[in-house]
Amino acid sequence: MSYGVYGSAAATVFVVGVGAYSAIDRGANFKPATASVAYIDRTCNFVETTTNQDGRKTARGLTDSCNSTGEWEKVREKRNKKISGSATVHVTYTAPQDGSYRSSELQFTGRDDEFYELKAGDEVRILVSNTDPAKIRKA
Repeated sequence: MSYGVYGSAAATVFVVGVGAYSAIDRGANFKPATASVAYIDRTCNFVETTTNQDGRKTARGLTDSCNSTGEWEKVREKRNKKISGSATVHVTYTAPQDGSYRSSELQFTGRDDEFYELKAGDEVRILVSNTDPAKIRKA
């Protein structure tokens, strides 16, 4: 019975330690900044269904720009369909370490809120690496 208590305590200490390490890593190795979205390359995976003359339905996968379908605006607002895809968000920012003007990319998937919500001109909070100002991550 005491092994269960020790195991539970060890797991708790491990989880707290990983969380603390992540917070310390962000604080020590990255500086916060604000980036502006220049443009977004958003790709969606669609399923196109067609009905043959004999009444059978066939489906085929199609990967294309999310804007190539008339339903994208509805999907963005209601999120009533599951969308798989990816978005490469190109951002520009001033690196807080040296004041240089930089550009970089952030990656999002259909699971991220930013995939649906971001548009050109929006501001995004980022973390800029202390060692390489070109390396960023989402804050």
